Amino acid sequence: MLLLDRDEAAVTAAAAAISQEGLAAKGRRHDVTSEADWQAVREWVTAEWGRVDILVNSAGIARFDRVDANIFPTYREVFAVNVEGSLQGMALALDFMRPAGEGAIVNVSSTASLKGNPAMASYGASKAAISHFTRSAALEVNRAGLDIRINAVLPGFTQTDMADQIYDQFDAKLGGRDATMRVFSSGRPAQPQEIADLILYLVSDRASFISGSTYSIDRAQGA
Repeated sequence: MLLLDRDEAAVTAAAAAISQEGLAAKGRRHDVTSEADWQAVREWVTAEWGRVDILVNSAGIARFDRVDANIFPTYREVFAVNVEGSLQGMALALDFMRPAGEGAIVNVSSTASLKGNPAMASYGASKAAISHFTRSAALEVNRAGLDIRINAVLPGFTQTDMADQIYDQFDAKLGGRDATMRVFSSGRPAQPQEIADLILYLVSDRASFISGSTYSIDRAQGA
């Protein structure tokens, strides 16, 4: 298992924790916006394993913006990570999977892709793009006769460090975390493990006939 993150200390610690459970894991600092970093990963994977069986694209950032003349800096920053970073990951994985004829990819989109958001327009649009690329890539490999399954999960509010930074700002506007929860979830955020469980299912053999699908994992009403 190869873990990639721009936070080198965190990814090294995560790999060590997985290794303590008896699984082989290595961590590496990685910037998904860097073509040089992707090339280094390609060379490392080729030398260490020679194959990629599963890819989970989960890198992402969110910024507050709205659709006006000032959106372009945040739009470019968000799309560079969320969309181009995911595409780079899929391109690398597919280069390894096509010769093997099989594999599984899960892209992490968001329920923000399903509706407008006047506070984070670029974020929602980037996640909608991920969902679309997921469906398009799945059709392409299916029509080529390859057993490569590509799906996307769309989490709602999930208890992560990034979400805390975003929703702290909503708390101030809406009157506290309880009010934020009523707007964005069913009273509590999802736990990362709950999202991981769906991803694990989609990359397993139990999901052998599922591809090109997007799955919301969210209790929010009216989503």
